[in-house]
Amino acid sequence: MVASIVAVAALLGAFMSSGLSFGLLTLTLLCYIGSRLAPKLKLLKKTETENFNPAPLYLVFIPGIVLVSQLMLAPHATNFSRNRAIAQSAELIGDIEAYHAAYGRYPNSLLALHKDYKPSVVGIEQFHYAPNGQAYNLFFEQPTFVTDLGIREIVMYNRLNEHVMVSHAAWILAGAPEELEARQGWHSSHDASIPHWKLFWFD
Repeated sequence: MVASIVAVAALLGAFMSSGLSFGLLTLTLLCYIGSRLAPKLKLLKKTETENFNPAPLYLVFIPGIVLVSQLMLAPHATNFSRNRAIAQSAELIGDIEAYHAAYGRYPNSLLALHKDYKPSVVGIEQFHYAPNGQAYNLFFEQPTFVTDLGIREIVMYNRLNEHVMVSHAAWILAGAPEELEARQGWHSSHDASIPHWKLFWFD
């Protein structure tokens, strides 16, 4: 029972913090561990009482180790996936700038059926593009790690450092554009390790 509670906690943490893919990976790992222990559990009924069987200890400690490992490794995995997605955006940014050089303006939209520029990172679905003044915002949503449950992180590029990320589309339509800077909705922002990229944290 204790092992089941710990395993469910680890599984829910994986689904809520790191997305479906990492959650399925955790579920697969737990299923594999369970399948390995199942034959030993069946032998418990036949085991003499004076013989020590370590299977119950495995059921208690292995899910706990999985959860602790997830807590320790998730921040490093988050930084790695964020930096990889930023690196993957180089081709898209290059093509956008090439369009500007050819036509003297940035494209109005990149809305299309097929997303030809992919982050190629587990948990990050796509890049989003929106013109903004004399430049544009290019962003993606980064899955956060277990210790930041409920936090949504937006990673955004703007070559003029005029990033604008609003939490509600209705706010864009309700007021003047200059009001958005004071009413974006995020509770904190941070400079990324790469120039012209910023992180926005929303509740």
